Amino acid sequence: MNKILRYSVNLFVHPRFALQSLLDDPKRIGLGFIGPAFLAVVYLIGISTALAMKVEHLPQFPILKIPPEQYYAFERFYILPVGIAGMILCAGAIQLAAHLWKGRGQFEYLFALLGFSLIVVAIVIGIPDLVLAILAGIGVSIPIGWVLSGPHIWLGTLWYFVLTIFAVKEVEHLSWSKTIMLSLIGFIVNGVVQFIFIR
Repeated sequence: MNKILRYSVNLFVHPRFALQSLLDDPKRIGLGFIGPAFLAVVYLIGISTALAMKVEHLPQFPILKIPPEQYYAFERFYILPVGIAGMILCAGAIQLAAHLWKGRGQFEYLFALLGFSLIVVAIVIGIPDLVLAILAGIGVSIPIGWVLSGPHIWLGTLWYFVLTIFAVKEVEHLSWSKTIMLSLIGFIVNGVVQFIFIR
């Protein structure tokens, strides 16, 4: 547990060192599942709290054929598999593209780093969303802009993208320009998955 906490803190304080340390950890694959699991737990609590407190919030641009009033009741249970699927597709897309540039990384290493890094999303985006849900539930008026695109969302997304760049750099050992391009590819692939399922 101390090791997980240390890695998590270093994602904010010394991100490259955190990823290098995680890459050297023999349990890195298992640790890669902690990020999606933690994110899923945070949102399970947040959505369940909002539903229990009768916070009315309809999904924005829903793609799945789920009635809007039931959307979040279902979403809280598929966040974990969607999070894992997003990481698999992201790491896979990066790996395929990296092979064109003679990247030397392995899929499972990239998955481990990208997966564990989701802890940042859970802390920076998930926990504030949980707080906003509770505040809305007790009657505090929340600006709609904070719910849909508050600064915590932009900050968490940007920081996760930075971590994605560092992860690709550590695993593939390519130039910074190629690393950023690969990171964008993976980020877009994962973004499409999240856009479809997480509303």
